[in-house]
Amino acid sequence: MNGAKVKVLIIDDDPDFVQSSGIVLKTAGYEVVEALSGKEGLEKSNSHKPDLYIIDLMMETYSEGANVVRALVENEETRDKPRIMITSVDLKGPWAAHSQDDSLACDFILQKPVAPAELLDYVNRALKQQ
Repeated sequence: MNGAKVKVLIIDDDPDFVQSSGIVLKTAGYEVVEALSGKEGLEKSNSHKPDLYIIDLMMETYSEGANVVRALVENEETRDKPRIMITSVDLKGPWAAHSQDDSLACDFILQKPVAPAELLDYVNRALKQQ
């Protein structure tokens, strides 16, 4: 990225998660942009041009995170940017059998709580896949 810091946009309605994840990423040398809703996340995506997205699945509505991902996939400028979905939904239960469509077109889907080292590992892995 020509020596510039990699910019990560965290979109999650849990301010504690946003703050703690932001600290982890900033400590690791990433530039962090924070958004507390899908709408704010898409606005900040346009204005800040992040290199990677961390998106909560369920925010104000059950499908808000999926709607954000869909909007990113449909936008030519953001469709190829790596995305990590974060959710408190049990990924080993009914979720695993649910068919995934483009609304969840993410590089990784992680279950909360996410340990700091795990978050950094997946961010690094997603960026390497670019």
